[in-house]
Amino acid sequence: MSLRVFTCLSVFLAVSLGCEKPLPDIPEDNQGQQEVAKDAEPDPNPGSQGASNKGSIDKDVTIQSKILGREMKYSLYLPANYTEGKQYPVLYLLHGYGGDQNDWWEFDDLADDADAMIASGEIPEMVIVTPDGGTWMYIDNCYGNSINYEQYFFQELIADVESRYSIRRNRQSRVIGGFSMGGYGALRYGVMHHELFSYVYAMSSVIGGYGAVDMSEIVRNYLPSDLPGITLECGDRDYFTYENREFSALLKELGIAHDHIERSGGHDWTFWSACTPKILQKAGDLFKDTTDKSN
Repeated sequence: MSLRVFTCLSVFLAVSLGCEKPLPDIPEDNQGQQEVAKDAEPDPNPGSQGASNKGSIDKDVTIQSKILGREMKYSLYLPANYTEGKQYPVLYLLHGYGGDQNDWWEFDDLADDADAMIASGEIPEMVIVTPDGGTWMYIDNCYGNSINYEQYFFQELIADVESRYSIRRNRQSRVIGGFSMGGYGALRYGVMHHELFSYVYAMSSVIGGYGAVDMSEIVRNYLPSDLPGITLECGDRDYFTYENREFSALLKELGIAHDHIERSGGHDWTFWSACTPKILQKAGDLFKDTTDKSN
């Protein structure tokens, strides 16, 4: 049986049984992450700033979502010298299927990379937000489950982040990225809400299916000049290698400027962790102009 046929049958069974998790044919994107996590013992108090260049992480910030009718969470990195007297650019990072808001902090060196790159002056200070996206493809009504996640993200999540923390509220000061399911969310949000984001960094990205409209259909509805910058990065042994190649070819055909990086790797944290400094650098380069002008 071909992979495509197996995928369709798996999705059909998930819908028929009313499953909330619509990607049964894809291993959860946090599988195997214990093997690639840091060898050192985790900091028992990740929010401490014992070292002058060490940022803090506010984990599991809660929102009582009226749109979703449930409590939602996000986690957030604040740079070492964060102060309410200054406004900061923001990077939103979306997790993959089977993960949650803490994947980036537990299975990646994101906080350490940010600390080091800010301390060295490679990138300006920034806030990094990692929301819980459930298994809902970052869209409304995935497989008819009546969960309006996209509405929640744009009407409640962003508003909550910007009301609690000192965040700069302009397009140039927002970048979005993600991997796998989160890669799809980042692409979708960056294109459909291009007035809010200056760049999209999508890793190992789902391009379509699983209850979501294919990005190849969505992107045709927008002018290339309106869209943010885009990077697609995918391993040559990934589930979605071929789809990313096809999508990159379409973007080129449509005259949409983007970077397409294909390198050795699979669908795992080893690959994604190697992307993290690149995402920070890309965001930092974009943020430098607004940081210099605003502060």
